[in-house]
Amino acid sequence: MLWFGIADESKIVLLFLSGFSPLFIAAVHSSRQVPAERINGARSLGARGWRLYAYVILPSCLPDVLTGLRTAVGVTYSTLVAAEMVAAISGMGWMVLDASKYLRSDIIYAGIILMGIIAIIIDSSLRLLIRKASPWARG
Repeated sequence: MLWFGIADESKIVLLFLSGFSPLFIAAVHSSRQVPAERINGARSLGARGWRLYAYVILPSCLPDVLTGLRTAVGVTYSTLVAAEMVAAISGMGWMVLDASKYLRSDIIYAGIILMGIIAIIIDSSLRLLIRKASPWARG
């Protein structure tokens, strides 16, 4: 916030930085876990270049990358609420913090419950996406 001010740009940068690490770590870890036999088998059948990536490596990495996306979205959502509490004039976090200044416990509880419901909806949607996008990875 020191470099970008309290406008929306600083929040966007903060959210990008908070969500990038879990997603990047999941992508790197899952790409290293692709069995060499799977890649060599595809190469022996003639897969090269983008076909090797699209038909072997990406499907092998997809479940872990989507799980990393789920983690990144959770971290980003909590960072968004915290950023709204620190430097904002609108949003759910600001509403809860502003209501606490005036001892409006009804607004505080409503905001907290609403944030929880939004988080559950986002997480359920991502779990559904993971099940639909990678049905072969059920465990």
